[in-house]
Amino acid sequence: MTSDITVVGLGAMGTALAAALLDAGKEVTVWNRSPDKMKPLVERSAHGASDLSDAISASPRTVICLLNYSTTNTLFNTPQVSNAVSGRNIVQLGTSSPQESEDSKTQFNNWGAGYLDGTIMCWPGNIGTPSGRIAVAGDKAAFVDCETDLNILAGDVRHLGSNVRSAATLELAFLSRLLGIMFGSIHGALACEAEGVPVSEFTSILPPGDRAIPLTETIHAGSFDQISKGGASVDVAAEAVAGLYDHAVSTGINSEFPALMRDWVKRAQDAGFGKQETAAVIKTLRVN
Repeated sequence: MTSDITVVGLGAMGTALAAALLDAGKEVTVWNRSPDKMKPLVERSAHGASDLSDAISASPRTVICLLNYSTTNTLFNTPQVSNAVSGRNIVQLGTSSPQESEDSKTQFNNWGAGYLDGTIMCWPGNIGTPSGRIAVAGDKAAFVDCETDLNILAGDVRHLGSNVRSAATLELAFLSRLLGIMFGSIHGALACEAEGVPVSEFTSILPPGDRAIPLTETIHAGSFDQISKGGASVDVAAEAVAGLYDHAVSTGINSEFPALMRDWVKRAQDAGFGKQETAAVIKTLRVN
């Protein structure tokens, strides 16, 4: 082994994770399907692995930060890579359903690896700072082994226990709250428009830092083609809503709230607004 920890997946979040570990003086190996994304980190002393199995073999623990769990399954489900994870601890930080989290634990345990499933509840800029927040669930022994590195990544690290579905469930709960703010604010802006009250007045009464501020500012300005800082497109919101809806249906809990949001985003997508800021949903609600 040549490094302390490996980071697989170098999007904005994965790069932030690797950079924070390097800043803390860790020996870090990185791997990404697009090798060019490794270059800035290699220039900072990270070890760039030529293939995924070499990246896994380089360290006793690996953090996975890929687009989705399907991508993880595709990349890791080869004899060479699955053999490499044996005897190591894997921390997967991403967006998943609780069932996907459980399936991943089973798979990695079958390959002989310890497994933690986690969610990052902050932006890339918060990684490596006291305001960073990460929640993980799974093997206690794996958490003890990875705790020091996780504490480098976030000031608030929570081990939710052995129920590996916990982190994904907590993310669903947080996402439900966030989407409730967003879609409730869209309706609030709609009410203002109907009564001739400037949406900017709605924005002015929101508390500092409220998630609805960029949303209502977008509606007031009509700047739907520009994704606001910390915002998301209608298409991205649609994926999030679909996850909430699918979980509600699969567990038998009430699905009316996510079903309503799913209908709203579908209308916006059908109208050709998928690439616009989520606030563009209001354009299809202005006319019944």
